[in-house]
Amino acid sequence: MPEEAPLARAKAIALRQLAARPRTEAQVRARLARAELEAEADAVVAWLARLGYLDDAAYARARARGLVAPGRVGPRLAERRLVAEGVERGRARAAVAEALAEAAGRDGAAGEVDLCRALAVRRAGTADLSALEPRARARLSRFLLGRGFSGPAVARVLGVFEDG
Repeated sequence: MPEEAPLARAKAIALRQLAARPRTEAQVRARLARAELEAEADAVVAWLARLGYLDDAAYARARARGLVAPGRVGPRLAERRLVAEGVERGRARAAVAEALAEAAGRDGAAGEVDLCRALAVRRAGTADLSALEPRARARLSRFLLGRGFSGPAVARVLGVFEDG
């Protein structure tokens, strides 16, 4: 039975990690690698997937909804964070687009503008963004771009230009 001990240990480590919060397959594999249990990773990941404890698609959808909630981050930063957490890029992009559509109740581009506006108003402390001084507008613009909103969305929110 000595060959079963590493597998049992790997399963216990993975279950403890998942008990704290949902994880991606990549995060579980990285944790097992730190414990020098890479050889057991495939078996543990397959076992967790069969049990329904490990689902990268569900993780991506839930995490994207939390990230793009009004006042959090824009779609570009949300996608980067999901990819950094081990979600495949295409799956991350789809999850973010779905979360944007849910948050705004319509298409993703309009959703991004609405979420950007909500964060801008909260950050500026005023609903009248056109009344901001040029320096304050530039500072707010840099903040919103840094939060992962696209240039066109930031420009629309701050009134730099209007799409016809």
